[in-house]
Amino acid sequence: MLDEIESHKIMAMEPEKRDRIINAAMREFSKGFKNASTDEIVKEAGISKGLLFHYFGSKEKLYEFIILDSVDLMTTNYFDLINYEQTDILSRIWQMTLLKMDLSRKYPLLFDFAAAAYVHEKENPNSKFADTFKDIQAKVAANAFKNIDYSVFKDGINPEKAINIIWWSLMGYANSLVPGEKEIADFKLEYERYLSEMQEYFDIFKKIFYR
Repeated sequence: MLDEIESHKIMAMEPEKRDRIINAAMREFSKGFKNASTDEIVKEAGISKGLLFHYFGSKEKLYEFIILDSVDLMTTNYFDLINYEQTDILSRIWQMTLLKMDLSRKYPLLFDFAAAAYVHEKENPNSKFADTFKDIQAKVAANAFKNIDYSVFKDGINPEKAINIIWWSLMGYANSLVPGEKEIADFKLEYERYLSEMQEYFDIFKKIFYR
């Protein structure tokens, strides 16, 4: 998969322009493959339609590249960087949240696109990528909460349920910070405030659940 990305001719393009195309494609394909318009992609990316098809040949090939690239981005810049040896659940989730936020600053629609692509591929009987998404999901499910020290929780608190509450709450908050329609620059300006607010939530969870 990585070879297909690195050998693709768009990788010779100037990085800033390439990222504009990738972000524009992720935004549009987040609507679903059928609803996505290459006209909207080139308009947002600020390139000609001829240039887009010079690099990708078709809407389908562009979509396939964006899937491969998004999987590689999430794997190398998120999943593979998580320290699974960290046994404190709040410290681990803090790290995971920071990694996701940092990646979302550069590719604001990455996780929205991945969710939409996962649904599309799962429902597509001729999918080339359904197994790829299943493998990622299995890897995250198997590793996200392994090797956790349950002894830090107060007596009478179910650790698994406490972890679910913490995870759902913080992931929901983190998702609300992804810029979406906002300018990426605005997101960067607010970054320190977001981190400060999140730290307050972590402090609350410690008081509620920890000894």
